Formats: sequence, structure tokens, C-alpha cells
Amino acid sequence: MDARTDYWTALGAADRQRAQATVASLVDHEGWSAGRVLEELVVPSQARVGDLWLTGEWSVAQEHAATGVNESVVHWLTSRLPAPGEHAPTILVACLQGERHALPALVVAHDLMSLGANVLFLGADPEPSGLLSAILSLRPRAVLFSASLTSSLSNQRMFFHGIASVGIPLIVGGRAFGGRELGSRRAEALGATAYAETAQEVLDLLAELPVRLPTPEFPELGAADDDAEWLDHYGRRIVPEIMWTLGQRHGDPQEVGSRWPEVSQHIEHVLGCLAASVSTRDESIMVEVRDWLVEVLANRGIDAALVDELWELLAEPLQGHPVARVFLAASRRTADELPA
Repeated sequence: MDARTDYWTALGAADRQRAQATVASLVDHEGWSAGRVLEELVVPSQARVGDLWLTGEWSVAQEHAATGVNESVVHWLTSRLPAPGEHAPTILVACLQGERHALPALVVAHDLMSLGANVLFLGADPEPSGLLSAILSLRPRAVLFSASLTSSLSNQRMFFHGIASVGIPLIVGGRAFGGRELGSRRAEALGATAYAETAQEVLDLLAELPVRLPTPEFPELGAADDDAEWLDHYGRRIVPEIMWTLGQRHGDPQEVGSRWPEVSQHIEHVLGCLAASVSTRDESIMVEVRDWLVEVLANRGIDAALVDELWELLAEPLQGHPVARVFLAASRRTADELPA
């Protein structure tokens, strides 16, 4: 059995000891670097884990267990890195508030440390006031936020503005930002200093940026910001009503959750993406999540017509929120117009 197969077998069994033993053998006896382990084992296996959940072959519990194994391997690799130099820049690395996918941030933190940075890793879903206190007390060279779920981009602008007012460079990255072109636009809309895709890009940016940035002029809040704030604070209250209506239309309201498992969580995610779309003024976010939901439901044997129904039901409680309604409707039209 080769190393990749052995490692994947360990992930499928949620066997941390076996996974770490496989990696230790590769590093200590086969000459693999930590970077190669991340590039050829951890990152591609995590992508495969996500694909298996997307297709419905793995449950959420299986996905979480395998992810935990990958995270333990990255922690083990990080523990073997040398201590940073006395003058190494301190970079605070964390996920965005509400973002629980810590592995990408953990990999970047490892890569930054391997390049000589002094990294303070705060992990998934940090508490905003505590995080801001840490930034103010530590005064790091930069703050780096990672996000995998686009819904986690909502409700970040005011927090980003608070960091920007201190003058500390704020760099963002991760799948939620949609790649280089979209990522730069979404980062700018939220008030981040820059978007980066790799640890080396982060350090290259810091070589060009001043230690402290001037306080930016923040745009005045408008109707879009009001709608985004309402979605962030009250969006979840919509979910039970929608689930109840679906139950009335399709059978017993008490059984709709068991017939369509995880649909309520998917609706929450869609509402988070709508808030993110409105916050960033980026309609493509809603197109992305609509296409994603169609695929998720189809892989679970649920008719894609349910997505159209959900969009219809979501529009009803948004009557007093015109910007959100426009973004929701525009995503439906745009998705319908896409080539098959």
C-alpha cells in the first residue's frame, strides 16, 4: 500500500495515530518535506472529503472526523518547525467570525511559520471583542483572516473597519472569496487591505505595506447595509417558517425535516450568503450558492424544483428589504440564463 492510499485509509477510519505514523515515516525516513505532505496528502485529501460530502456519500460526521485527522497532522508538522527569529514579524491568523473550517487557516499558519514568521493562530469562529482586544494588545504586523464559507463574509464590514482604524494591515484569503479577481473585489468591499492566496503572497504584501496604514475613509452606510444587518440579526428566524410552509405543501409539517435532512441548515447558509452578497454588492455570491444548492439536493435525490420554491418563500419575508429582494431575484434570473 502506497503512502497516499495508507493516508486516505486512515482518514476514512478517523485514525489519527495511523495518519500521523504514515506522515512521520514519510518525513523521517522517506525524505518528504512538510510542504510536500501538505501539498500531496493533506490538501488533496481534504478536497476529496468535501467532494464526498457534496455527493452525499459521506455524512457530516464522517467529514468532521476526517477533517480532525488532517488538522492533527498539520499541528504535528507545525510542532516540528524551528522557533521564529527574534525579529520575525508577528502575524495573527484566524478564521472569520462564524467560520468553523479551520484547516485552511491552519495550513497557511504553518506555511507562514515555515517561512520564518511568528504566528499567533486563534483558530475557528473567534469571538469578535476578544479578537479585537488581542489585536490591540499585541499590535501584530498584520492580521490574516481565512474563510471557506461565503456566508461567513456577512457581518464583517464593521469589524474590519475597527481593525483598519488601528492601522494594522488586514489580509484575507480562502475559498469564500472566490479566487483572485473576485477575491480582491470582495476584500475591498468589506474593508480589508488586500487579498492573498498563499503564505508567500502575504509576506510579499507585508514587504510593500507600511507598518501602520493611515485610517481610511469609510463609506456612509446605506440601504444595502441596513438589509445586510437585518439578515444577520433576524435571518435565522425565517428558517422555521419556511420549513413549516414546505411541510404544509409537501406533507406533514412535523416530518419535513426528516424527509429532507439538512435543508434547514442549507436555508441558513443561503440567507448568510444573501447577507454577504448584499454587504459586498456582489450578485455572483447568490448565483454560486444557488448552483451549489441545486447540486447538493440533486445528489440527495431531491428535485431541483425545491430550490425555485425556496427562492419564492425567501422573497416573502424580505418585503421590507428591497436591496436583498433585488439580489435574490437577480441571482435566480442569472442562474436560469446560464448555459447548461
